[in-house]
Amino acid sequence: MKKYLIFRTDRIGDFITSQIISNSIKQKSNKNQIDFVVSKYNYEYIKNFKYISNIYIFNKTGLKFLDIILLYIKVRDKYDFLIVLDGKRRSFISGIFISSFKKVCFMKGFYSKILTSLFYDKYIKNDKRKYQYKNFETLLNYLNLKIPKQIKYYDSYKFKINKFNLDKPYIHLHLDEKWFENYYYNDFDFMNLNEIKIYEFISYLVKIFKINLVITQGHKKNKIMQKFKLKYLNLKKNINTITINNKQIIFYDNTDFRDLENLVRNTKLLICCEGAISHVSHAFGIKTIALYQKNRPDITYFWTNHMKNIKLIPRSDIKHIKNKLKKISNN
Repeated sequence: MKKYLIFRTDRIGDFITSQIISNSIKQKSNKNQIDFVVSKYNYEYIKNFKYISNIYIFNKTGLKFLDIILLYIKVRDKYDFLIVLDGKRRSFISGIFISSFKKVCFMKGFYSKILTSLFYDKYIKNDKRKYQYKNFETLLNYLNLKIPKQIKYYDSYKFKINKFNLDKPYIHLHLDEKWFENYYYNDFDFMNLNEIKIYEFISYLVKIFKINLVITQGHKKNKIMQKFKLKYLNLKKNINTITINNKQIIFYDNTDFRDLENLVRNTKLLICCEGAISHVSHAFGIKTIALYQKNRPDITYFWTNHMKNIKLIPRSDIKHIKNKLKKISNN
């Protein structure tokens, strides 16, 4: 049995993708112990993976040195391998003080090789010029681990109780903040959506796919979606459904990430902007159509090259998106 400590204090989507590492460790020997250092933000999600033996939260007190000391006090085990997988400076510094036979930093290159070699046995650059999975392969080769033929992203995972009683099949449209201007990066190409265009868009989806539709939002609420609901839904009676061409359209508010997992794993097709939710659909093997920023193709392919069931559409005006979706629906 070997003991591994992995730093993953960043985003949920990053954790899901990087489970190629933990899957490989477990495939080598089910007796291997895997512990994680996480953030307060992703702890509530990661704690539901039962293959993880111990989870340590990296507190953010506002004083970095104090945060590192508090983590050092919590982590008393000695590890065979310590892996800074999130590429964070705070994780790099914290890892220096934790006892481990071998230490690996998987980073973008914040520090010089001379500095990293003083404290770490191996520095692996998380190179954006390669695909993320290629970088993971480099790390696994160093750890003398093989990539599993089938990665069980949700192995030993405790799903949230499914509160959605839906007739199948359905497709899932996730309208998060990336669809709307002034809610995400300012240099994105936007579709200039308003409440009328949203209605026309979902009507078009029902027409070309001929199936019921479920719609969810991101955690950032926006004025356009609120106007849409006031215009087309009866909010006073808490009615969140409309019917178009004899197909049911259901809107869900206040869904957390684990609610979205239940919706995604039961859908026939997910339509979204590329992000954490598309990592979920990949993990379930669900067909996905994802919008991406056309002037950032390298970043998109960096994260999605390993995905087999995804169709990528460059962000553009809604008319262009409709045409792309129609071609896909005909195939």
